[in-house]
Amino acid sequence: MKALILAVLLLSRFQPSNAAYIGWSVVEHSGVYDIIKVYEREFELWASEALLWEVANYRETILTCYRLLYGAILHNELEEAAQYCGVLASLLLKAKGYTEATGETLMPLAESLDWSKVRLLDLSPEEIVDEWLLFKAESPEEFLYAYASALLSLLDNMPVNAFVRIMHTPLVREMYIASLVLIIAASTFFVYKRAKREVVKPEIEAPP
Repeated sequence: MKALILAVLLLSRFQPSNAAYIGWSVVEHSGVYDIIKVYEREFELWASEALLWEVANYRETILTCYRLLYGAILHNELEEAAQYCGVLASLLLKAKGYTEATGETLMPLAESLDWSKVRLLDLSPEEIVDEWLLFKAESPEEFLYAYASALLSLLDNMPVNAFVRIMHTPLVREMYIASLVLIIAASTFFVYKRAKREVVKPEIEAPP
């Protein structure tokens, strides 16, 4: 209990990093936002934590995080999804040499970004990450537009559809299948009973 109270106190005093703010400003314009918005604090915490990580291979680490995020959303594990999303958002920045000093310049730009100019890339996750890692920006604004494009394009591939997520949530899926079987069984029974009632018995004529 003491450990839990301490964790709550630490979380309440936590100040999000600039990277977390920038990443969340992009997430707000994605379909993922509606399903993880109640976990904004978890997103910010993990996005800030990821800035401290030592990463040997950004491409593989980012793609692994993408797959973990996809799986968490698919199985309706939304708190974990917010955490993976925070890590993904920060690692994309960190892979390009981002520092919190850079964030001071990017934050005002994120507030005034023209989102109609952010393009979604019709590419595979691997191609999106490769394009981002090879991209060279000539200005902070160009960097931010490219970052928003990469992150939104990755998030656009997520299985945010409610029915799809429900059908991949084990307990709910089993309940749905069980109820479907019951409905089919009941329908079959009533059709059988109705058909039986509608059967007309042949009239037997008396012998002459």
